[in-house]
Amino acid sequence: MIQPSLPMKIPDHLDNLKGQFKSLLVWSQKYTKTDMVYLAKGGFWLTASQGVSILAGFILLVSFANLLPTETYGTYRYILAILGVIVIGTFPGINVVSIKTVAEENEEQYWQLLSKKALFSLLSSLLSFLTSVYYLLNHNEILSLAFLIVGFGLPLVYTSGMYEALLYGRKNFKRAAQLNMLNKIIVTAFLVLTVYFTDNIIILILAYFIPETIIQTIYLTYFFKKRPTGGAPSTNNQLTKFGIHLSMMDVLKTVAGQIDKMLVFHYLGATQLAIYAIATTPPSQIKNLMQNLTTLAFPKMSTATADSLRETLPNKLFRLEMVIIGLIIIYWLAAPVFFPLFFPKYVGAILLSQVYALSLIFFPRTFLSTAMTAQLKQKELYFIRIIAPTLRIIIFLLVLPIWGMWGAVIGSIVGNALTSLIYTYFFAKAFPKTTPPLS
Repeated sequence: MIQPSLPMKIPDHLDNLKGQFKSLLVWSQKYTKTDMVYLAKGGFWLTASQGVSILAGFILLVSFANLLPTETYGTYRYILAILGVIVIGTFPGINVVSIKTVAEENEEQYWQLLSKKALFSLLSSLLSFLTSVYYLLNHNEILSLAFLIVGFGLPLVYTSGMYEALLYGRKNFKRAAQLNMLNKIIVTAFLVLTVYFTDNIIILILAYFIPETIIQTIYLTYFFKKRPTGGAPSTNNQLTKFGIHLSMMDVLKTVAGQIDKMLVFHYLGATQLAIYAIATTPPSQIKNLMQNLTTLAFPKMSTATADSLRETLPNKLFRLEMVIIGLIIIYWLAAPVFFPLFFPKYVGAILLSQVYALSLIFFPRTFLSTAMTAQLKQKELYFIRIIAPTLRIIIFLLVLPIWGMWGAVIGSIVGNALTSLIYTYFFAKAFPKTTPPLS
């Protein structure tokens, strides 16, 4: 395999991180070559787990849309959007390197990484507490108290959720999926019961954190008690640094993923955010269901040649785009029936949702990024991770204040289209056509 190179001299600490990046991806190639059959079976469980998550999400959406006042639901979604940004303080990249260390049969270091994640996650608490103070100073006691709860809840939920990394590292996808499905069913039932009896936003936030923290802590405690003992503990601080580095690389992407909801709330208010959330969630769930395809494609792309990917992948993506166009047409036909049946208070969001669904057409281009990751094209990935989310943020900042919710929808479509073009451009740069030798 041709090793990528950076065009300029980089500092030593970044050079070390580059080595860790290569190590992590070479590790994935090593295991995918020997475990393709197992991963195919694991793909079933990953898909089943995601199916349960999507069904649970739909049940929650229907319950919240019909049982909560529109303004309360909009406020709840705004809190989740801010939470989705603050979560970067839990350093999710540590989960990735934890999978690696478990797969290399160094579970002792996994527990060391877990303790570091618990400590580092206090940054998310600090960010949340600062947000709480901001809203207290602006005389919004409800949001202030809500983010105070988030500050205590985030480190607990995301640290206890590390049990999944342990099981993925062991390649026990079946057990991970089963526990995740059980967790999702219990938490969803708890939230539905809560929203049936109250529309108090503070109680809803507590209901969001408490059951999941308890369940995941039980899981993690069980695995801690059953952990292998007697092995010599080893410490690799570079893994921790790399996990932090991965997390920092995704800051812009994390903000870009929530910026539309934050701006809708800021400029248009909670009620309009509720409408926007209802309009965009069904197409987003369709996208989430398709997201598993990229997970399952990664092993195959890891073992493919650069020439093979350059020649075959674009045609495959074109065929997938044709399939997605068919799905979009089906959704356009179904939405006028679907919304009055499940979201009678939000029938005015039908056209908004139909137009937003057009953004799905650009999903297949994310496979180009997957291919670059699988083939160690880190130079191109660095550019993508900076340019694509930055453009998305700028687009929303420009169009949403002018056109409101339609600006958010148009911004999503334009942002996805530009991201698609960026993926295509850097894929061509990463996999250039070779000039045949002169005969």
